[in-house]
Amino acid sequence: MFLTSFLKPAQVETIHQNALRVLAETGVRVEHAEVRERLASIGGQCSENSMTVSFPPQTVENYVFADRKNLPESERPTIRVTCGVYQCFYLDPRTNGLECFDEPKLAKYIGLARSLQLIEPVNMLGVPYIPDDIPAPFLPLAEKLYAWKYGARPDGTIQHTGLCEYLLEMFACHASLSGNRLEDVVAAVGYMISPLRLARAECEQLLFFAKRGLKMSIGHLPSQGGSAPITFAGAITLALAEQIFLFLLQRSFWEDAVFHVGGNVMTMDLRNAASCYGRPELRRINVAFADIARFYGSSCHGHAGLSDAKMPSFEAGAQKTAGALLTALATGCGTIEAGLLSTDEVCSPVQMILDHDLAGSLRALLAEPLVNEAECAFTEILASGAKGNFLGTELTVQRCRTELCQPRTWSWQSVSGWLDSGKRIDVDYAEEIFAQFEKGFQPVSQITPEEEREIRKIISRSVASGLAED
Repeated sequence: MFLTSFLKPAQVETIHQNALRVLAETGVRVEHAEVRERLASIGGQCSENSMTVSFPPQTVENYVFADRKNLPESERPTIRVTCGVYQCFYLDPRTNGLECFDEPKLAKYIGLARSLQLIEPVNMLGVPYIPDDIPAPFLPLAEKLYAWKYGARPDGTIQHTGLCEYLLEMFACHASLSGNRLEDVVAAVGYMISPLRLARAECEQLLFFAKRGLKMSIGHLPSQGGSAPITFAGAITLALAEQIFLFLLQRSFWEDAVFHVGGNVMTMDLRNAASCYGRPELRRINVAFADIARFYGSSCHGHAGLSDAKMPSFEAGAQKTAGALLTALATGCGTIEAGLLSTDEVCSPVQMILDHDLAGSLRALLAEPLVNEAECAFTEILASGAKGNFLGTELTVQRCRTELCQPRTWSWQSVSGWLDSGKRIDVDYAEEIFAQFEKGFQPVSQITPEEEREIRKIISRSVASGLAED
């Protein structure tokens, strides 16, 4: 039950060859001599005048095709449900107004996500407000504190190289007091600037952690028609070239680096340069990368499950469904980003509850069919025959809650019953569910008072140093 051959083999080969040409003839600007040296050690050709590193096609192919994995397809496509908190507004269900976050709203929003069975994990990139005692340049430190405190996973913002020492101290403190290994606690991420530039700050941060035996991930996010060509094939070619470079970058630091591809290309609305994640172009690129992954024998992912809608609506549901379902059928895994609207500008508790029901229905749609002698229920049919129905049979009683999908916010009545019960729709049900949750919610810190005190001391010393403001 997978989509295959969206791209013809000759089209995949054409994209591959052009990505090789980009790396060989254009190269990547790498703004740090030591990182260039590392890339040279695995076959990169460096130009110190332009700070570019290029790679001969044969060198690239030797690495990306090494131990070609030919990964087996997953048995069934699946849907992940995650919850992200970014630099967002909070869409208050009581007023339908966009409000600024504060700590109580953040705790409640993460608490709601943690209370919904399918959501895992809850991620936090930055902090959606500026705490009174932590200035804006130091929000990467606050991200870790508040994520750990309320049970989310920090995505790993760094931004300022001067914060690295303090971040490492925070990671060590959290690892020690939570009983985890340091390498399992470190969350450090940076982004390559498209097109084809790795800035000095990300190089410095990568080196900082690598010299301590710790890994930092580098991603990218080209935009079709903005920082990548507007054509479908051109955007994929540039994105693939950058992904191959990022693999080679990791390989120059870590011998166990694994080549992985994915649809990380966003669409730009050229009327106002707004990023749009609900458009069909993203889905097509995800499916194309699935074919490219099969060509390389690599794993693959696709960016999906987001919407450009500003309120819970048909637009939000349609865009999230199309993205998650198509990506799941192509790559084996689709994602619903529960609660997010306007790409990642709005956090909506109501949308989170609607998305949770959506994800459950998509999982039911993709579930493995169970067919055997017992499931064919012949004895049930024989006992009932043409004399009655199956409403009161033992099998129906046993399986009614597990055999049929039961979304809490979807319609389940006839029109007459709907009219009699107040004409409520999905948003009304979601608002009621949230109101019930909110009524009983009490924030509980997931870290000890001792750990919070120690982490706040580290943050205070960092703020006093002023390093992030240099």
